[in-house]
Amino acid sequence: MGIGAGMMAHQWQQAELLDKNGVRVTGVVSRVVLPTGKGQISGEIAYTVAGHRHTVRKTPHGGYPHPSQGDRVCLEAAREHPRLVRLCGDRYPDGDDEFPTLALITTAASIGLLFVTGHWIAKRREIRGAAEPSADRPS
Repeated sequence: MGIGAGMMAHQWQQAELLDKNGVRVTGVVSRVVLPTGKGQISGEIAYTVAGHRHTVRKTPHGGYPHPSQGDRVCLEAAREHPRLVRLCGDRYPDGDDEFPTLALITTAASIGLLFVTGHWIAKRREIRGAAEPSADRPS
């Protein structure tokens, strides 16, 4: 619960930073990274901000096709933190699909934790009530 909420807050802060002072840059896919297991194909994208060259690994989603080496990609980078980038058109750094998923997982985990805690408390009360001698019964 805490980790998911913390990750959501971090994504939100990064998105606000990119919205406030993001600059559009063109990146070039320098290497295609094949998935391990059930992952998706991602690409290492080289881009330049303020005269400095950076590289980021991004997995395409939504309307983006699978990357090929040499493809040009539109990125938004934070002016003060050029390593913070997202694909143009996204609202969150790890993609628009990531944030709602994280919100749903965090909510479901919170509800599950509350249910389990409530059930545990009810069982403890039931056990304590059964273990205590009644004033009506003779000892």
